[in-house]
Amino acid sequence: MDSSRSFNDIPLRVRPTKLSTDTADGISALDQETFSFDIEQPPREPNNTSEPLERRLGLWSGMGIVMGSIIGSGIFSTPALILGSVGSVGMSIVVWVIGALVSICSCAAYMELGTMLPRSGGEKAYLEAAFPRPRALLGFIFCLTFILICYPTGLAADAVVTGSYLLYAVTGQATGHSVWAERAIGVGVAGLCALMHACVAKAAIRTQSFLTVVKALLLLLVVFVGLFNVGKGQLAHNVFAGTSTNANDYASALFKVFFAYSGFTALNYAVDELKQPEKTLPRAALGGLSVTAVLYVLSNVAYFAVLDVQAISSAGTTVAGVFFTEVLGETWGQRIVPVFIALATLGNVMCGVFSASRVVFAAARDGYLPLDHLWASVNQTFGTPVWALGATWALITVFIVLPPPGEAYALLIDVGGYPFWVFSGLAVIGLVRMRFTHGDLVRPFRAWMPAIVVSICAAVFMCVVPFIRPSDAGSLAVPYWVAPVTGVVFIAVSCGLWFVKTVLLNHVEYHKQINEDQI
Repeated sequence: MDSSRSFNDIPLRVRPTKLSTDTADGISALDQETFSFDIEQPPREPNNTSEPLERRLGLWSGMGIVMGSIIGSGIFSTPALILGSVGSVGMSIVVWVIGALVSICSCAAYMELGTMLPRSGGEKAYLEAAFPRPRALLGFIFCLTFILICYPTGLAADAVVTGSYLLYAVTGQATGHSVWAERAIGVGVAGLCALMHACVAKAAIRTQSFLTVVKALLLLLVVFVGLFNVGKGQLAHNVFAGTSTNANDYASALFKVFFAYSGFTALNYAVDELKQPEKTLPRAALGGLSVTAVLYVLSNVAYFAVLDVQAISSAGTTVAGVFFTEVLGETWGQRIVPVFIALATLGNVMCGVFSASRVVFAAARDGYLPLDHLWASVNQTFGTPVWALGATWALITVFIVLPPPGEAYALLIDVGGYPFWVFSGLAVIGLVRMRFTHGDLVRPFRAWMPAIVVSICAAVFMCVVPFIRPSDAGSLAVPYWVAPVTGVVFIAVSCGLWFVKTVLLNHVEYHKQINEDQI
C-alpha cells in the first residue's frame, strides 16, 4: 500500500448491484439495480449484521401496519391543540385537508424511492444513494436523529395518551389525574409492544391488524355520530371567526396535523420484510393513507358538529372522550369507549415500535452505532432484532419521563417533528437529483412531478416558519424556539459525531493498517 496516500484520497466507489429475492419462497426476483457504497478502508472484524429478516408482510398486513402507524393519538388528541393554534373551526378543518393532500404527495415521492431502492432503513438508504459525498454523512445524521429524537418523542406522546384515556375511563375525568400515572402506563405500554415484537412477532402483527380495525371502526363511529348531530356544535355558527393571521401558528398546527398523518412511511423502513415489495409497498402505503385521510377529515367535521369551541378547548388531549360522553352518555362515553381509544393508541405505539426498531437495526448493520454487533443481531430463537427493540423501548421511556408537565405532549410532537421535515425534504430533493444523475434506474412507481414540488415546498415551510415568533409567545410555558433549535443543535452535534467516527477514527485505523503492511 502506498504510504504517501492520505485518508482524504480514499475513493468512494459506487457500483450497481442486483438485488434478488428467494423465489423458492414464492417471492419474485427484483430486476432492479441499486447502489452499494464501498469506502475503501481497512477491513473490520466481521459482525453479526448480515442476518436476514423473514419476509412475512403481504398487502393486507402491510396496509394494516400503515393505517395502524397513522391512526393513533393524533386524531383523538390534537384537535384542541390545532384549534388553539389557528383560532377557528373552519381553519382547523382546512389545515386537516391541507395535511392530507401534502401527505399524499409526500407518500407518492417515498413510494418512488422505496421501489427504486428496495432496502430497509427508509431515508437512510435514500440519502446515501442521492448524496454519497461526504461519505455516509446524511445517512449517519438521519439515523442518529430519528433513533434518538424523532421516533421516541412521537411514540412517547402516543404512549402517554394511552395512559390518559385509560385513566379517563377509570375516573370519568378528562383532566386532573396524575401526570406520573399517565407516564407509568405509557412506559408499560411501550414495553409490552417491544416485548411482543421481540418474542411473538407474528402474533404482534396480527394484533396490530386487529387494533387497526378497532381504530377504523372508532373513526367510523365518530363520523356517523357526528352526522346525526349536525347543528348542535360549532358548525352552526361562523366557522372562520377568530382565524389567526400569524404564520407560526399555522406551522405549529401543521406540525400536529402532520404528526397525526405520520406513519405512511412505516413500510419503507421494513422493505426487507415485504413480499413483492415493488408492488406491495405503493399499494399498501397509498391505500392506507388515503382511507385514513378521508376518515380524519370527516372525524374533525363530526367533532365540531357535536362540541362547541369551549368544550373542545377544555378537553385537552381527550377530545374524543368528551365527544363520546356528549353523544353516548356517561356509561358508554366515559367508561367503555375510552378503553377502545386507548387500545387504538396502543396499536399506534405497537406499529411505531416495529418501524423504529428497524431503523436501529439498519443503522447498526452499517456500523453507525456503538455496540453495533448487539443492535444488529437477530435472535436465533425468535428470529427478531431483540436488542434493537429493547433500545427502542429504552429511548421511548426516556422521553416519557424527562419532559416537564403541562405542555409535554405538544412539545414532544414539535421536537420530533422538526428534524423529520429536514430529512424528508432532503430525501425528496435527492429523488429529483437521481432522476438526472441515475435516470436509467428502474422505477416500478413514478411520482407525479407536481406532487414532488408540493412535498419539497411543504418541507421548506415547516423548516423555516417555526423560527417566526407566534402571536401568543408571551404566554407559552416553553419558548416557541425550543423545538426547532433542539432539532438544529442535535443535527449539528451529529455532524461532529460523524466526523469523529467516520473521519478521525478511520484515519487512525487507516494509518495503523499502513504500519502493519510495512512491517
